[in-house]
Amino acid sequence: MRVKQTLLAFCLCVLAAPAFAQTTGKALDVNLNNEAVRLSFSWRLGEPNYLAELGWLYNQDRGDVFHGSFHLVDAASASGSALQAGLGVRLVHTRTDPSVVDGTALALGGFARYTLPRADRVNIGGYGYFAPDVTSFGDQTEYYEIGVRVGYSVLRAGDVYLGLRRIEAEYKGSGGFKFDSGLHAGFEFRFK
Repeated sequence: MRVKQTLLAFCLCVLAAPAFAQTTGKALDVNLNNEAVRLSFSWRLGEPNYLAELGWLYNQDRGDVFHGSFHLVDAASASGSALQAGLGVRLVHTRTDPSVVDGTALALGGFARYTLPRADRVNIGGYGYFAPDVTSFGDQTEYYEIGVRVGYSVLRAGDVYLGLRRIEAEYKGSGGFKFDSGLHAGFEFRFK
């Protein structure tokens, strides 16, 4: 029952979020491995390029990670550069399964994505977010998330990719709790 309620809440957030902003581009990202699935929806907000994102990771054995992010995104060098980067904040809520502890954190971080100039269908990227004790609340005392990925544009508006990630939180009296780690495969669909 808890999974159905969580899924319904996430879907409503994803559907409602674009109504609050003038968007110039949207993307849906779905990835999974044997234990976890992650869904995220992002949209760009005008110029300069701001990027907002809502997401949910569900691990059938370990729990849930919900996030909302806001980034400033631009080319890392000259205009039209193959390297795009974003810096921003990610508000994260974690809940272990069984529901023993939960918490919220405000993490700082960013991402980068590079499209190979001579093979413009291939891209590589990485991201990282960290929240220390001072920006963690509830039972949570720390949060971090790191990941890398290699993608291939099968369509102009769609990538398939392989990624590697680690998501972990620290809790008062419980120590570290790993929500997901290892390989995953995914799709990213872009809409105008």
